[in-house]
Amino acid sequence: MTHQLFAFLLSPEKANLVDKPPIFSLFISVILINFVLCLNQFIYFFFYLFLCPPVFGEYECPTGFTCEEKQCIGRNKSPSTSCTFDVECRDGFVCSEGKCYPITSVKCNRHVLIGEGSARSIVSDCGRRGKCVNGQCVLDRCQGVSCDEGALCRDGKCEKVLETFCIGHTDCGPNMLCQQNKCQLKPQEPLCNCQPHEICHHGQCYPNTQCTSIYCEPGTYCVEGQCLSAVGKTCQDDTCHGGTVCVNGVCIANPCPGRCPHDQDCRLGECRIMEGIPCVGECKHPFVCIDGRCRRNDCSRKVCQLGEACEGGNCVRVAGRFCTLAIRDCGEQFTCQENKCIDRMTALKG
Repeated sequence: MTHQLFAFLLSPEKANLVDKPPIFSLFISVILINFVLCLNQFIYFFFYLFLCPPVFGEYECPTGFTCEEKQCIGRNKSPSTSCTFDVECRDGFVCSEGKCYPITSVKCNRHVLIGEGSARSIVSDCGRRGKCVNGQCVLDRCQGVSCDEGALCRDGKCEKVLETFCIGHTDCGPNMLCQQNKCQLKPQEPLCNCQPHEICHHGQCYPNTQCTSIYCEPGTYCVEGQCLSAVGKTCQDDTCHGGTVCVNGVCIANPCPGRCPHDQDCRLGECRIMEGIPCVGECKHPFVCIDGRCRRNDCSRKVCQLGEACEGGNCVRVAGRFCTLAIRDCGEQFTCQENKCIDRMTALKG
């Protein structure tokens, strides 16, 4: 019967259904047409769901573009000269004021003092794979890249980290430890991660009634009503008590609580320079994760005066600067008029 229905849609006179009443033929035609339309919509939805980026919640490319290798590409295979959304631009480009520009040419993010005790923060769009660093959009080639266990994304490619040489834990990146100068995967979490006033029994934390009213000095913890030293206990990663940290399988007193400089972070008892250490997604402020490494962003919270913008960590006078293109020469919330940068925020003063 099914093949007869399809045959009827293509050639009714050959489908052996022509002897049926006209109303029956019309009914079958409507069913088949709706079936084909629904099937077509399902195929398009499935195709774009897994291959193309979303546009306002819908998985599709704009008119005149096709989805190739998870990107919306114009039919002429070249970067767009005009756009409405970022997906209309090639990877590494961002849509601004109706045109596609390279991410690395766009200035971004301003924190402006518009009045006494009043500031305005303007966050820019650096595109799907861009991030704002020191007032300039940069391309993060590791954005959206997932690597297998034991590997990290660096400069857009997954590189094996497991068993590579290391000096400290931060050389290996998240979820890994440096043991005997080799990067190793962190052991599985212990069965219990109890509070100091609790005890672990068969994988569950229970109140330790003998320790609820006892205060133990840093470096010690309470067991059955007595403060015992945590230093010297064997450990795995973060299983130490009393504020001690696990270093080379032994709990030691934390050597750097609150002692690390601004550009360093205390990682498992070590003050380590954040610049350049491996990362996945986030770094401690004021650093940002770019291409799998932490980079310092001195403009992240820098507040400048009207007419200024933060560039490279310093407030720089932009208003009046020579320009031909506002997005490149001036920055966020500036216009380029008569080859001079004009601050749009001036009207908000007061």
